[in-house]
Amino acid sequence: MILTAMLMALPSVLMAQENIEKAFEALRQSDWQEETMSSHHVDKTPGTGVMEGMSDEYEFKIAKVNVASKQLILDIKNAFTKDREAAYSVSSGTHGGAETYTSLAVGDGNGGGVAIGIMNDSKWMYACFLDPADKEQNHRYAYGFEWVEKKDETIIGRMVKTYATTQKFRKSKRKISNRISINGKEINVDGQNFSFSGFPFDNSSVFDTDSAFFSHERSSELWLSEFNTYKKLFQKNPDGTAASYYATQIYGLCKNSDIMDEKEKKLVKSEILKLKMETTDEFIQNLFNMSIERLKK
Repeated sequence: MILTAMLMALPSVLMAQENIEKAFEALRQSDWQEETMSSHHVDKTPGTGVMEGMSDEYEFKIAKVNVASKQLILDIKNAFTKDREAAYSVSSGTHGGAETYTSLAVGDGNGGGVAIGIMNDSKWMYACFLDPADKEQNHRYAYGFEWVEKKDETIIGRMVKTYATTQKFRKSKRKISNRISINGKEINVDGQNFSFSGFPFDNSSVFDTDSAFFSHERSSELWLSEFNTYKKLFQKNPDGTAASYYATQIYGLCKNSDIMDEKEKKLVKSEILKLKMETTDEFIQNLFNMSIERLKK
């Protein structure tokens, strides 16, 4: 009775996605499915250990499709329905080409996210829930699921879970603020103009700003440096559990490649084609195809 009373006293949001969690775990533990790939990535604040970002991916295959194995898929679909009232964002769809996917952000979203709806001929769905531990409601958990019922009577699919700031919070951080300083001295900002007493400044001057206008956009040099880092990490083990994560980060970069000129994009495209040849994973190959498509825009 005491335990029941304690559980009833817990905020309902703590149990918001319990049906999805249970359905995901039931499929993972089932003898009907075979794990084909899984990856886990987490970022924490040094010192405090507070989680900043996380991504879990699990790919599976059901070779023997029958009433019992199909029930696992149906249970997950039903779990999303049961938990949707507690979610602040839900969506579903079908794969119909390179532009019909969605991406679940990881961390602050600047490093990209995990794609959902990328598998050919798949059906997909996702739901987002606020993190009950974040009293300011700036962080959320997102759950994604997609599956394909193939002609050879097998089922393949993916389960995804990510932790990130909410889209609302990320948009608010992109707003331009009015604090810029050089060598510790404030600059008065008014629209696109600013004034500062103490010019000129030299190479030793320290420029600092919390303005998205100055700090949010990557330079092409930084973009290429980040791409090369993820490329090398992927090449270390293209068949490893983390390969999908690195490929997703590359895709996230390509989604935001407007800063690049045509020669730079051509260089990146050639490198991605090389990466594509190093893996036989269909999901990762599709990610690289979509990355190249993004570079053409």
